[in-house]
Amino acid sequence: MKKTISILCALAGITTSVSAGTVMDQSLFGYTKFSDALQADVGSSKEQVTGSKGAGNLVWYEMLRTYGAGGAVFSGLTMTQNHATGNRMMMTVTMMVDTSKMVLPTASGSIATIFSTGGATQWGLGVRSSGKLCWMWGGNAWGSDIDYTLPTNGSLMLSMVTGRINGVADGTEGARIYIGGTDVFFDAGGLKSNTSANSLSIGANNAGNNTLALAVQQLYVHNTSLSKAEIGALMAEMELVPEPATATLSLLGLACMALRRRRAA
Repeated sequence: MKKTISILCALAGITTSVSAGTVMDQSLFGYTKFSDALQADVGSSKEQVTGSKGAGNLVWYEMLRTYGAGGAVFSGLTMTQNHATGNRMMMTVTMMVDTSKMVLPTASGSIATIFSTGGATQWGLGVRSSGKLCWMWGGNAWGSDIDYTLPTNGSLMLSMVTGRINGVADGTEGARIYIGGTDVFFDAGGLKSNTSANSLSIGANNAGNNTLALAVQQLYVHNTSLSKAEIGALMAEMELVPEPATATLSLLGLACMALRRRRAA
């Protein structure tokens, strides 16, 4: 019996996250999973970032769930970097969302914010009541549709790059979003800023029928424009992070196996 208890205690101490990968480590801050304190668990400046869930939002099964008119806010450091060409700022925001738990805005044609940066010139990603993604710019007052409609189930990875679209100094500037991998991406050459971002809001600037219910499983912020290859590597690392339910079931399975072995002995 004592041996069984020791085994179960050891199993309880097993972490459900994976070791951070190279591109995860290169982020300013990132979350392979969320806790109530919103303390980042990867990234070069993970100790500097401060997270606030915001009114009506919560952490549920290690996911960040937004429900209220206000978003979850991450701040405490500058999240952009000047690439010196045209004084443009570089930044990459990458996340994994559970689309089955997403509730879209109800007002026809309205835009709800998935994420937005803080600064004089905000930029971010939104979604319409139809489920179609859209670029957001200029205090989120402007939106232009992206030719992609969100699925209604499953996990989806999104990575939005601003500054150098291709991640290298080839003179191509603007914004690019990768959806579900690196094969599907869209560009907006006019979306570029010379204003630093000092905060990031998830599910922010929503009110009334524009409110978006969002479930974020992972989040990573880089102060560079990641290249296509780097985005691919990051998304591969993200896929190795077990989902909370899967990790819990695995732990329970190991505990049950230990009990069966004890009974058989």
